Amino acid sequence: MTRTDPFNRLTAKRLAGAGYEPLSAPALRIVAMPARPLSAVPDALVFTSLNGVRMHRFSPALADLPVFAVGDHSARFARARGYNRVTSAAGNIADLCRAIRLGLSAPADILHVGAVSPAGDMAAMLGSSYRVRRLPVYDIEESDPRDLEWIAGRLEAIGHIIVHSPRAGFHVARWLVAAMPDWTGVAHCISPAAAEPFRALPGISARISNRPDERSLLSALVENRRPGSLIAAASHGFDRSGGARQVRVADAGHT
Repeated sequence: MTRTDPFNRLTAKRLAGAGYEPLSAPALRIVAMPARPLSAVPDALVFTSLNGVRMHRFSPALADLPVFAVGDHSARFARARGYNRVTSAAGNIADLCRAIRLGLSAPADILHVGAVSPAGDMAAMLGSSYRVRRLPVYDIEESDPRDLEWIAGRLEAIGHIIVHSPRAGFHVARWLVAAMPDWTGVAHCISPAAAEPFRALPGISARISNRPDERSLLSALVENRRPGSLIAAASHGFDRSGGARQVRVADAGHT
């Protein structure tokens, strides 16, 4: 399981509840950015990640602004922080832009709270009717490969790796090439982009989540668990039923 801390603990708890023994080895780490004061109150806030919500200091003055979150988990977290008008796009950045167009009349000023290098260009996707200002509140760094060395000795027993982002996928794939290029387990990927890096490792099968959220990502593991399996030493084979599509890695980059 390669998700960043602290949300990897939630994933581990869900897997343990399904009867697995999860091994957590975050491929990326979150680095907080110095807080910048707001120069003006926007018409709406947009969060493109859980970490964006977590790292942004809540202000009661913003509590009643429209808030758009990329996924259900981000939306729940935003509500828990104190935002009162939260809309979940329940998907990816394209779904988020559709939700904004439906829920926020143009022209409007939007404050996009997220990473230093976001995954997509929301301003370009929304068009000039929406004025998007970015507020980076965290950066993402790849974990030192030496931090994964304790996993290397157990790779022969590990049947599954869970990948929550394209950048994590690239980091894990590069590490696998160095540690065990003939690893033949299953990479459970949150999106086709997250599965793409594993194309260079033809022995791996990739399961791409039907939706870009953790519930869909984990459903195959939770619903199709076989007796006695561990997240670190699970059966390599899965039925095609459940919440994810199984594809060979050669086709993992295509929906």
